[in-house]
Amino acid sequence: MNITSIVRLCLALLCCLPPDCIFANDDLLIIRDGDLPILITAPHGGRLELQDVPVRTGDGLKKGPSGFFAGRDTGTEELAVRVVELLDQQLPGSPSCVISRVHRKYVDFNRPPEIAVEHSKAREVYDSFHHAARSSVNRIRMTHSRGLLVDIHGQGSSAATAYRGTSNGVTVEQLRRSFGEAAHTGEYSLMGLLAGKGWKVHPDPGTGREQAGFTGGFIVRTYGSSRADGIDAIQLELGIDYRRAEAREKSAEVLAGAIIEWGRRYLALTPETDSSGTQADN
Repeated sequence: MNITSIVRLCLALLCCLPPDCIFANDDLLIIRDGDLPILITAPHGGRLELQDVPVRTGDGLKKGPSGFFAGRDTGTEELAVRVVELLDQQLPGSPSCVISRVHRKYVDFNRPPEIAVEHSKAREVYDSFHHAARSSVNRIRMTHSRGLLVDIHGQGSSAATAYRGTSNGVTVEQLRRSFGEAAHTGEYSLMGLLAGKGWKVHPDPGTGREQAGFTGGFIVRTYGSSRADGIDAIQLELGIDYRRAEAREKSAEVLAGAIIEWGRRYLALTPETDSSGTQADN
């Protein structure tokens, strides 16, 4: 095993991910291009410093969560990693992931580049994140034709609520066209499945309009299926009750389970089986 392989294996063990992950920009990003039609992204949960890079000031930009904001989405990095791990365990394949470990005060991956970074080194990391996301989306489209991107965020407006962000259905246009509006808003939509597992979701009922400020950002709009080169993309804005350390394992189990159920229905995914041929539990 060469030095590069050893470093990747050690980093994978530290991050609780399988050792076939590809790490870019040292340990600032967790990147893997898997073989399932699922991509998990988490742009705002990192806490690492960017050496020799000043923090962003946002001069001239509107301040606030929908404009310039430099705070962390606490717990979303760890939650996304755990969701990926559970999907690995319960599906016969591996999802893709692009998860930031760098603090948002240096780079905001959910904004267009002209307002996301203020330093050339931060731009390099930003470009790596989006190159990986684009590569995974392209691979999913080439291999499976359809797929699902789940973009995991945190919000401070309602501790117990999970908000859906799809630009009111725009970023899941292919889903709605192929399976009808119920696939987006009904009992077996992703939010419907989460609600069925006990989560408080918005819109609720699912036919309602999405909450202003939580309708989906740059990532889902860039890679969503309203674009010819996109896949169905849903942004989740999770309250702290789903992200705090003592709740994170249960949240990851519920979210992974809902993604798997959604994938069985709309992506023809099959669950992993154990050695006896019995389907693994969710």
